[in-house]
Amino acid sequence: MEQIKSKYLIYPKKPEPPKGTAQLKLLYTNDWHGQTDNLGGILGASLQFDSSTKGTKFDTLKLIAGDSWSGGNTKKNQLILNLMNYMGFDACAIGNHELDAGFKAFKDTIKNTSYTKFVSSNLTTSDNKGAEGIASSIIKEENGNKYGIIGLSPLDLKTVVSTEKIPEINVENFEQTVKSTQAEIDKLKSQGVNKIIILSHIGKDFDKKLASQLDGVDIIVGGHSHDKIEGIKEGENLVRSKSNEPVIILQTGQNAENYGILEAEFDINGILKRVSNSVIETSKKKSSIIDNIRDSEIGTSTQIGTIKDIDPMPENRKISPSAWTGKVADSMKEALDTDVAIINSANIRKVPQTGKLTERDIEESAPMKNSLIRTKMTEEQIVSAIKNAAYRSFGSVDSYPGLLQCSGINYTIDTNGNLLNLSFIDKNGNENSIDVNNPSKTKIYTVALDNFLANGKEYPEMLPKAEVEKFEFDKDKTMIDYIKRNKDKDSLVIRNDGRLKIVKTSEPPRQSNNTRNI
Repeated sequence: MEQIKSKYLIYPKKPEPPKGTAQLKLLYTNDWHGQTDNLGGILGASLQFDSSTKGTKFDTLKLIAGDSWSGGNTKKNQLILNLMNYMGFDACAIGNHELDAGFKAFKDTIKNTSYTKFVSSNLTTSDNKGAEGIASSIIKEENGNKYGIIGLSPLDLKTVVSTEKIPEINVENFEQTVKSTQAEIDKLKSQGVNKIIILSHIGKDFDKKLASQLDGVDIIVGGHSHDKIEGIKEGENLVRSKSNEPVIILQTGQNAENYGILEAEFDINGILKRVSNSVIETSKKKSSIIDNIRDSEIGTSTQIGTIKDIDPMPENRKISPSAWTGKVADSMKEALDTDVAIINSANIRKVPQTGKLTERDIEESAPMKNSLIRTKMTEEQIVSAIKNAAYRSFGSVDSYPGLLQCSGINYTIDTNGNLLNLSFIDKNGNENSIDVNNPSKTKIYTVALDNFLANGKEYPEMLPKAEVEKFEFDKDKTMIDYIKRNKDKDSLVIRNDGRLKIVKTSEPPRQSNNTRNI
């Protein structure tokens, strides 16, 4: 373990544990996003954790910082919850994706949870009624040591989840969250708990800010910003609380690609003395256990093609070209017979691997279950939307809200998010260059998009100003049909075709700002 230093104390490297200290071994993870293919790696990590801690001096906890599932497929969400229970995860924060299918569906899913509890202290409901399996905090006792676990939900929940799905829910702003979290800490302390862990789904930067304004917190297991935080670094994930006590901030990235192991020693007063932190890549081997459970509970999935070669998901899909996302946009444009199709980058959650391609692979790549719409937009509206999305995304510390990925449009931006050029590609493949500084206010294009993008919360320019035609299906259906019609479906090659280009600028980098709502 690494020693925790302050300007007042340097704790010895390997002290003899005095009576009353506690030693914790924590398995933590965040933002699975319902990626069941990768849960075999989490299952293996969990079994190894159980084996390695059995009969040792450690107290043990297993925690998830929210977004364990993703999308509106309630059968799949129930499957993932069953796996969480089976693996013995003690608690999970309520992230935005737990609520993708709505609050009622969330309550229905978790009402029979056999082990895992869902925690959030900064959510309120209009009827002030909670739900079975939900608490502001819980207390876990291990070997006589009490650990308080508090949950926090995303501050921008009403932006990233369709309001009509969660009309009864409100989330506190940052200042209110600080107050309610401190009140929860104080309540736990009054019950004899002096080791406090926050399961936070508000993002790394807010976690650091939060830690500095609280008294009594020891560990923050975070999510939402999809950071991979390795080791222990002073000022980065070892910060100081309001009372100058050490606070460790943890996060493992996203999509169940990694998990974390924290070993921590607390003194008799519940203050951290020594810690070590490891973030470990999960095994990407197919798990027959996961496959069998998935097939038995959800059903087998029909193969519709074979992928010969495909570009993987970019490391930061929000500000990178994605060949798969482009193809999904192509399927929308073709199905709705429009000039243009537009997707927000964060909407596509998975890129299928080479080999057998099933309907489930495509459903998991677009799990949000939005409905599609067809509308009309002026050239000026489209250019403005693309320009502002790029500029904001490259000026945000977490790439929020993300670039717009298109079909029927090619464009180039620089690494400061400046739109350099743009052209429309007509249905005959002809490229028509547009003056990005003076686009037409009268030229009209038919546009396919989904109802999340069209709500205008993250991309105000995408709010339709013309008549809207609604369809009762999402882009997973259009992509499945698109693949089935593809003459090369048995040897698909899906590579970046240059429709979105990002070039390095010679300008000084812009100072990043967190543009999320506080």
